[in-house]
Amino acid sequence: MADWYIKNHRQEAKRLKEETGMSSLASLLLANRGIRTYEEAKTYFSPDLSGLHDPYLFKQMELAVSAIMDTLSSGLPIRIIGDYDQDGVAATTILVKGLRSLAREMGEDPFRAVSYAIPDRITDGYGINRRLVDQAKEEGVALIITCDNGIAAFDALDHAREVGIPVIITDHHQIEEVEEGGEVREKVPPCLAFLNPHSKESGYPFPDLCGAGVAFKLIQAIYQGLGEDPARIRPLLAYACLGTICDVVPLQGENRVLASLGLAVINESPDPGISALLRYNSWDKEVDTYVVGFIIGPAINSSGRLMTARLGVELFLEEDPETIDAYAEELVALNNERKEMTRAGVEKATNLVRSKNDLDQVLVLYLPEVHESLCGLIAGRIKDLFYRPCLVFTDAEEDGEGEALVKGSGRSIEAYNIFEALDRHREDYVAFGGHAMACGMSLYKKDLDRMGKIWNQEAGLGPEDLTPRIGLDVALPLSMVKAPVMRILDHMAPFGANNPKPIFGAKNLNVRQFRLVGKNKTVLQVRFDDQGTLVNGVLFQADEKLKSLAQEGPEGAIDDLLAGKDLPVTFDICYQPGWNEFQGKKTIQIKLVDIRFSQGFSRS
Repeated sequence: MADWYIKNHRQEAKRLKEETGMSSLASLLLANRGIRTYEEAKTYFSPDLSGLHDPYLFKQMELAVSAIMDTLSSGLPIRIIGDYDQDGVAATTILVKGLRSLAREMGEDPFRAVSYAIPDRITDGYGINRRLVDQAKEEGVALIITCDNGIAAFDALDHAREVGIPVIITDHHQIEEVEEGGEVREKVPPCLAFLNPHSKESGYPFPDLCGAGVAFKLIQAIYQGLGEDPARIRPLLAYACLGTICDVVPLQGENRVLASLGLAVINESPDPGISALLRYNSWDKEVDTYVVGFIIGPAINSSGRLMTARLGVELFLEEDPETIDAYAEELVALNNERKEMTRAGVEKATNLVRSKNDLDQVLVLYLPEVHESLCGLIAGRIKDLFYRPCLVFTDAEEDGEGEALVKGSGRSIEAYNIFEALDRHREDYVAFGGHAMACGMSLYKKDLDRMGKIWNQEAGLGPEDLTPRIGLDVALPLSMVKAPVMRILDHMAPFGANNPKPIFGAKNLNVRQFRLVGKNKTVLQVRFDDQGTLVNGVLFQADEKLKSLAQEGPEGAIDDLLAGKDLPVTFDICYQPGWNEFQGKKTIQIKLVDIRFSQGFSRS
């Protein structure tokens, strides 16, 4: 059972209300998200281009821009090397579109001047590698620019230097640190220039850009240096937005600007590829972070998981409407296939976890029949279901000496920095990378059980760490969820990491309807009665929650409620208000974050 608590930033909210004149609720919601001053509130509610930092704050930006302009003006080709996920696809698109437009104005053939390559997930693995470097050399490429990868590609970049191709790295992943002579320094591969906001040497004031965000800053710098109107690159904000939302970086500061302005571009003048994807997903409403994160993003990601991420890039680069439609249709079909494969994998993983008598602190699962591209998705679902760090491994190709390998992905919980924990044993892995909440790795199959035991021995997670906590913004009776509240929430969008959609709490609610709907009967619809105010609520993937409610509440109560019986029981809920549109009519509906038999809330 999750621990519910009410966030306690009332003093900060009071000061913010006095300074801004906002309502008590709006002040509290912003204070809970770290907004403390009038200026911060103004920037939060009115993000615009002025909220973007000067790209030349990157110390090596001038060097990178100079090299790119020299290469283009010399008529020599540039190769972009991206990544196979949504962020990598978006970053690649930004660089290719931005540089091809410039090449065209210089009188160059844009397709010869700027090309791109995406590594194959299975045969190449992540990021720039020797094969891609050799391919670039054979094709006469004069400059390589990586995006969303490269900061840890020592072997490939050593090779690029050997064959005489300079490389500019644009990346946002964590940089490995090494200790030498009692000092800790960042370990950066050889390159002409690198742009990584996580670097302590970058000079950039905002560390949380995604790969597409860094790529956008590079194009912004180039056009700014040419004295172009900032509106010139406004269409590229759409792709920066896709990467920012789908890579789940904090939607604060500059990321909030990129996401907000990018969503405006998508809704006002959408890229033809985005429009086609939405059409094939039967979506004709406004695009928000949900649509980007759960409709557009997964469709683009499916190509990199099951086929080639070039399909996602080509969707955005293509100009022929019929070809765009064909790409979109194929991407949606691939995503549907991916969904079914993921569902089957989650079911197998769930059964494997439940077959064990005691749950480990760190769940390490070996699923040899699972496609390696789905390991992270499955690990994320299992992490959510059992609230434990989870790593899912599957068989990979043997190494050069015939030794069996496994590849895996991990997803974590707040109390466990999975990158730091596993990085202690980096020498035991074939490959490893990630951040606090997620990682990817390869290791010898013979070492999997041994490493799983070590990870668990060192985890040090207690019962409190393994109990999910739900932070409520405020207790708010359902009778108060009306138009003024909805206006505040609408102005707080876009929601995402570090700017979560507000969660409210309500107590002692009677139930007037309680039923399961949907193809697999996993969606719970509830009609709550809050002292005469009737509000409809919905809980997705409700099967597991109903099992726990059946164990926690009066015997047979859940079955009786589902059978339509009127029982003298009440519920407490955590919920998020939203709009439900049906046949042109908008009504308020709440999404249930959690539900339990009445007992009240605690304060943090």
